[in-house]
Parts: sequence; structure tokens; C-alpha cells
Amino acid sequence: MLIVFLRALILYAVVFIVIRLMGKKELSKVQPFELAIIILISDLASSPMSSRGVSIFDGIVPIITLLIAYLIFTLLAHSSNKVEDFVCGKIVPIIRDGKIIEENLNKNKYTIEDLMSQLREHDVFKIQDVKFAIIENNGNLSVIKNSDEFNAIPLNVIEDGNYAKENLEMLKIQEKDVDKLLKKNKIKIEDVLVATMDENSNFIFQLKNEVKKKWNNGQF
Repeated sequence: MLIVFLRALILYAVVFIVIRLMGKKELSKVQPFELAIIILISDLASSPMSSRGVSIFDGIVPIITLLIAYLIFTLLAHSSNKVEDFVCGKIVPIIRDGKIIEENLNKNKYTIEDLMSQLREHDVFKIQDVKFAIIENNGNLSVIKNSDEFNAIPLNVIEDGNYAKENLEMLKIQEKDVDKLLKKNKIKIEDVLVATMDENSNFIFQLKNEVKKKWNNGQF
């Protein structure tokens, strides 16, 4: 009994550390590949925990291997938009100006009822009331209503040194327009952590390591 207790305690500690190293996210924000890893980790931990015939290392080693794989995938996703799109999926516009984008609806295996169900969660009962709606890469639906004063809503146009192309499309702004603003502020896109913009061309940005530099300079 004591051995079973110790095995369970050790495996719990390993799983707890691994989950913490994977970062803090709401369960609803977990990406499909992250969910797959969590399920596999749970399965790998359960066998040696419940069976004395299975070595505890037969559970720990694969769990650590999955953690390493997760960290590699995450690093690659942060360094390349193409890898991020492949691993995490792309943000997909589904409604524009009250019209369903049927091609994107079919590609994402969405039915009309699926769409209407999620719209109702946003207190939207008519598609014509939607200015823009997108399927996030975690499967959630984000909705901007016609009544939301869309022009006043800032959207990310740069994220971690890369253009947020879907948001540029929503704002009907081209990359060259953002380039002009970057040039005006004498900054390079690769140095930008995040930049927001609205249809009135209000441009706000934060540089990478900006907070860290201010902290080191005693500004906090």
C-alpha cells in the first residue's frame, strides 16, 4: 500500500510540474495539440500509478519526452507564422458585413446551426446584425456587431514582430499603411511586441523588452 501511495505521489508531482511548465491557460484557450499532450500525459501517468507491474520510469520518461516535444513545437510556433498556423490553426473570418462566408464555413466543418448557436451566446439573433465574426484558432467565435461602433475598436495589426493579416483585412488596411507608420516612428516591425490600430488610423505600439528596460532604468 505504501508503494502505491509513493508512486501516486511521485507521478502527481511530475504531472503537476509538467503542466506548470506548459504555461498558464484557461482550459477553453488550450490548443488542440496541447489538449492531445495533456490527455496523453494523463494516460501515461495512470498506468504506473495503478499497476505495480509497470515501472514508474515507464511513465515518467514518456511524460518528459512529451514536455520536450511541446516546448519545441511552441518555440517553433513563436518563431514562424507558418508553423504557428500549422500547429495552432489559423483565425478564419466567417461573417463579413452580415453575410456568411460559405467557403470558410464549409472548410471548418461548421453548420448553420453551429454558427447560430454561437451567435446566440453573443446575444446575436440575426446574421445581418454582425459586422464581422471570426473563428479563433481555439474554435471560439469572436463577434463584432454593427452596434459596437466598429471604427472605435482597436485591433492588433502586429503581434510579436509579424503582421496580423486577418485583422488588417478586417480594418481594410494594407501592410504598406502600417509600414508608413512604423517608418514615421522610426521603428522596425521585428522590434514590435504588439501594435494596435483602428479605422481612424490611431496607432499604438509596444516594443519588445520595453517594460524590462523601464524596470532596469528605475521607472517603476
